[in-house]
Amino acid sequence: MLPCSNLLETSLIAMPAETTKDTSINIRATSETKRQIDRAACLLGTDRTNFILQTVMERALEVIERHKTVTLSDRDRDTFLELLDEETPNEDLRDAARVRRELLSD
Repeated sequence: MLPCSNLLETSLIAMPAETTKDTSINIRATSETKRQIDRAACLLGTDRTNFILQTVMERALEVIERHKTVTLSDRDRDTFLELLDEETPNEDLRDAARVRRELLSD
């Protein structure tokens, strides 16, 4: 039983089924940080390790998702679409195609 479980007024949160953990992550923190993490974990009815892993994974997935998307200004979007609509390749594109052909022919 968690040390502060008597402080919880709600039932414990169901945690997902555990999978085999095959590596460790070591971090150093101040005593105050550890105390706050323990308090938050206790309030959610979990332990420090699960609290940290769940919180960090949520944040990691947010960061990864945010970097999958490119946000353009209206001006940049319009420029991009105009470039896609051009029928003839510009000089830079022709140069890039030439370099690619040369690299592939070697």
